[in-house]
Amino acid sequence: MMRSNQFFLYAGLVFLLAALVMPCAAASSNVQSGYITVGIAPVAQFDAHYAFTTLPATVRFVDNSLGSTPMTYAWDFGDGKTSNEQNPTHVYSQRGTYTVTLTVKNAYGSSTAVKRDFITVGMVAKPDFTASPTTGSDPLPVKFTDMTSGSVDSWQWDFGDGKRSTEQNPTHTYWVPGVYTVILTVSNEYGQADVTKIQYITVVGDLVAKFNADPASGKAPLAVKFEDRSTGGPTAWTWDFGDGTTSDVQNPAHTFTAPGSYDVKLTVIRDDVTDSVTQVIDVGGVPHADFLGSPLEVGVNAPVTFKDRTTNSPTTWRWNFGDAAESTVQNPTHSYQVKGVYTVSLTAMNENGRDSEVKQAYINVGMGPKAEFRPVIVPYQTYSVPKVVTFVDESLYAPTSWSWDFGDGTTSNEKNPRHVYMNEGTYTVSLTVKNTFGEDTMVKTGLITVGGGADVDFTADRTTVGAGTVVTFSDLSTMSPNQWVWDFGDGMTGFGANPQHIYREVGVYDVTLTASNLYQTNSRTKNLYITVINLPRADFTADMTRGGVPMDVHFTDKSTGAPTTWKWDFGDGSSSTEQNPTHTYTSLGTYTVTLTASNNNGSDTTSKVGLITTTLGPVAEFKADRQVGKAPFIVAFTDLSKGDPTSWAWDFGDGTTSSAQNPTHIYMKEGYYDVRLTVTNQYGSDSIFKTGTASPAVTSEKTPASPTAVPVITAAAEETNAATKAPTPTKAPLSLAVTMAAALIGLAAVVVANRK
Repeated sequence: MMRSNQFFLYAGLVFLLAALVMPCAAASSNVQSGYITVGIAPVAQFDAHYAFTTLPATVRFVDNSLGSTPMTYAWDFGDGKTSNEQNPTHVYSQRGTYTVTLTVKNAYGSSTAVKRDFITVGMVAKPDFTASPTTGSDPLPVKFTDMTSGSVDSWQWDFGDGKRSTEQNPTHTYWVPGVYTVILTVSNEYGQADVTKIQYITVVGDLVAKFNADPASGKAPLAVKFEDRSTGGPTAWTWDFGDGTTSDVQNPAHTFTAPGSYDVKLTVIRDDVTDSVTQVIDVGGVPHADFLGSPLEVGVNAPVTFKDRTTNSPTTWRWNFGDAAESTVQNPTHSYQVKGVYTVSLTAMNENGRDSEVKQAYINVGMGPKAEFRPVIVPYQTYSVPKVVTFVDESLYAPTSWSWDFGDGTTSNEKNPRHVYMNEGTYTVSLTVKNTFGEDTMVKTGLITVGGGADVDFTADRTTVGAGTVVTFSDLSTMSPNQWVWDFGDGMTGFGANPQHIYREVGVYDVTLTASNLYQTNSRTKNLYITVINLPRADFTADMTRGGVPMDVHFTDKSTGAPTTWKWDFGDGSSSTEQNPTHTYTSLGTYTVTLTASNNNGSDTTSKVGLITTTLGPVAEFKADRQVGKAPFIVAFTDLSKGDPTSWAWDFGDGTTSSAQNPTHIYMKEGYYDVRLTVTNQYGSDSIFKTGTASPAVTSEKTPASPTAVPVITAAAEETNAATKAPTPTKAPLSLAVTMAAALIGLAAVVVANRK
């Protein structure tokens, strides 16, 4: 009978163990870090983020290690410096290549990752630049902007026209038309590098129309090839062949089918500037009409002699003097009876055909001039300094001399001068024209504006801040920029219209904004604009936030910015000026706690709404006698709840539960497990959920578990480790069957002992 009872006892034990093991096996698929950790050894691995080209180099290291937590971290940065943080930031101040080592430890052992020659600082800078504008007429001022990556000690610009500069962002004026290659060479203590932009700047001169005709004469039909030889970078061409046909091709071919003398006119265009030239094509021996008059300025009834200069042997002539009088004499003399400015024409003929020459406003009879002019400014020069302006005379009544005053102390006697304004300002321009009969002056006040009208400006949402505070900058420029480069004065730069920046060090900083659009680049600096002071930022923690009355709460100041005084408001009418006070709550309720931290520069206040709650209901709390161990792992849980709970509900995270106050539980399989306790009394219930391993200690009733040996992880094993990003449970030291067998043997031994 005893043997039968033992059999059923053993069978029952097997069934019980199987029931315990199956849920545990299912729960082991949860690989998140839990309150109870069973058998996960560490595997060290890490990464780094930093700028390779700067020195000093700030490197942010990121721990990617696997294994049970908590872990301890030991970093060796290779330059003699170390850290015990999980994700440290380290500054390399010397040029070199550094090997980085991370050693991580937990209750089961340690692991080391070594990355040889992992960090390299002090590289040669990588040069780059932009220019605006890259094309235009001479003189062409160009703003060059350095876009180099990395630290730079010196800049050397070669503008391609024999001129150089050592400024970081120079402005250079090209005075001679041409196509220029620009080279930027940058240097620092590690070496130098250069970038070349071939044929980067195109400078065009005055627009002048010219062309060749091949052939320029011959019998009809005459095929002529025209070749544009214009200078000044024209962008459009208009041809008038004089026979009623036209073309807009740059180098056209045209056939003249009938005898005649044809005035071929080429007009070239660049932006709103034009220029024209006329050349005569003789087809079939037709006369080419031309003449001279003398004098061109006369009084009423004074004689003017006209001399025929027609080629190709004309036989007849017909003159029209512009006052309704005509003549058929080859070289006539004519007197004008009324004041005015007259247009004269001559038509010459022979057996091959006829040709006419018309000279507009050719003879001035007693008329003084009337001054008029207009400025011509190409679009990309609108806001430039210096600024190029071409003045076009539009005066009436045949002036013979011109006197310009450009308003900047310079003058000219040309008919259509081109002038360069070198300095910002607003200028008044005047033109005085003269002929034999008088003079006239036109003054245009404030006609030319150089610079201005397109200001660069900005603002900040705050100008006095504490270290570590975000400052938001806003562009206020009126020049419609499409590019922004900010210099915050602390060695850092930014881009965009409205950047944010954090000042880390106490000090006073200049801020510069360089703004660009299609036509120009301007800058503005606000000196001593941002003041960074050691301003406190209040923060604190409490060791407990919920409990029964009376409840003692210890508050810990976590404020930054070196506060010197503290003012606490505990929300129940009580206060304190200690840095780390302890306060007793004696009444039921929910309380908001406020801390104001101050120093000589100012103060900061933070409030944590509803932080403290006191209640008659229970407040759940518990502890485990150990949290890290090997399977099968026995844990004794101790209820620490307050408020006199009358019932307890445990969830051990492996699919099993308990209603005992202080249960003991066996974890059969390795993994991570979270634990929840819910306590209840007549006033209510409360739960606490614990996740993450709180203690690295491994305890045992007999001998502590031996740490698992983990090989050093080197840079060569980096690819292998990179594939193991998510934590995975280790395999159990014993299989499930062996574990069950071992448990059965142990239980059987207990039964036998009891039998004896």
